[in-house]
Amino acid sequence: MSYAVARGAGNLTFYAWSGGRRRCVQNMLHIMEGDRAQATRRARQSFGNYFVYLVDFFRFVHTDRAEVDRRVVVDDGLWDRLREERRGNGIVFMTMHFGNWDLGAAILAQSGFAISAIADAFANERVNRLVIGSREHLGMKIIPANRMGPGILRALKADDVVALLVDVPEIETGVRVSFFGDTIAVPDGPARIALRAGSTVVAATLPRQSPWSDAVVPRVAPVPFTPTGELDADVQALTQAVFSHLEDLVREHPEQWYIFRNLWVADAVPAAT
Repeated sequence: MSYAVARGAGNLTFYAWSGGRRRCVQNMLHIMEGDRAQATRRARQSFGNYFVYLVDFFRFVHTDRAEVDRRVVVDDGLWDRLREERRGNGIVFMTMHFGNWDLGAAILAQSGFAISAIADAFANERVNRLVIGSREHLGMKIIPANRMGPGILRALKADDVVALLVDVPEIETGVRVSFFGDTIAVPDGPARIALRAGSTVVAATLPRQSPWSDAVVPRVAPVPFTPTGELDADVQALTQAVFSHLEDLVREHPEQWYIFRNLWVADAVPAAT
């Protein structure tokens, strides 16, 4: 029932928030190869799915270990494969605002991986405590966004897992890579940190098992990469490799990607004029 109410609220927001609707449809057009009817449908579903994610998020503070185990459907051998990827310099999980990413962090923590996540500070202290408390309850270590660089490096040197959201538009200063056949601009920090620490890089999404399910299925893709020593070129190449993997993962469930800001450079330029 709560999911039905959330989807209804998401649909209302889709029609009421003209700017968010327009930007989300523009993003989906790249995935749907210009089919506006399909892009609009997927964008509307994305709004509904995001509100369903919010329902789950506010319930996290009451979620226990057994509930996390039930709600994360893991392929046999996944944890062994991830442990094989650890080489003493941690793992950087590069993920997106997609599905239910917090559950992915929770199941990693329960499976013996020390995991750190970045937390933005909110002006409202009550909201701040709720967001941080919910994630700490799931087993994450929280790194404040204003101390992100040193905190991440310390975690990686301790061979921890660090989860970073990489689908953040950074049109003016970001590194430019190809995504669904056109150029996006995203932060270069995740790749720079991974390269500096010598960490393993993994691209991952956490889609729901089905539209009305509260369970997720981790989709994990290790990203092999050998640095050349030319830092700027390596940052661009590693970021491109990550988004090439994420492209395959997003294509499976585009309606579970919550992207309400312009990510593609060509879309953002007209919006700014």
